[in-house]
Amino acid sequence: MRLDGKSAIMTDGAATTIGEIHIKSMRTILLITTVLTVLMMLWPSDVYAAGGIGFAQAEEGTWYCRGDDPIATLNCAQRKCGVDAKGRECVRTRWCDAAGWSGLMTVFLLDFHSTEIICGAPTETALRAGLRAFCAGNEYAQSCSIFLVVDPDGKERELTDESFPGPKAN
Repeated sequence: MRLDGKSAIMTDGAATTIGEIHIKSMRTILLITTVLTVLMMLWPSDVYAAGGIGFAQAEEGTWYCRGDDPIATLNCAQRKCGVDAKGRECVRTRWCDAAGWSGLMTVFLLDFHSTEIICGAPTETALRAGLRAFCAGNEYAQSCSIFLVVDPDGKERELTDESFPGPKAN
């Protein structure tokens, strides 16, 4: 259909020019872009801004590095471990992208202990709850002790008073 030399389509019995449709589409795209931008600004980016975190462990301890590349970050943690563990075997044990809140916990079993890691938690409360649940789910755990928390910015905090009984406590 042609009206006054312009292309037009019929919508609900009224003629609308292609130019009007283009303007409405552009307004819709602009509105969607604006809403997405505002949502991204409101998202708690501090939890995930730092990239990932990688851990390596040996009998002597646990080491970590932060970075965006999983292989490079895990290799960094393994190198730190190799230096401090005096040549002992160092195993790359955990990678989280995004790093979020991370924590290390000693799990005491009957004859030995192990160090467990949780990373990528959205809050410190969620991290602590996850570590407690991990302990409660280990049927051989006599007790557990959270000893290190790393916040999303990479700041460490050692804990000395975060111990609790495991399922095997008697």
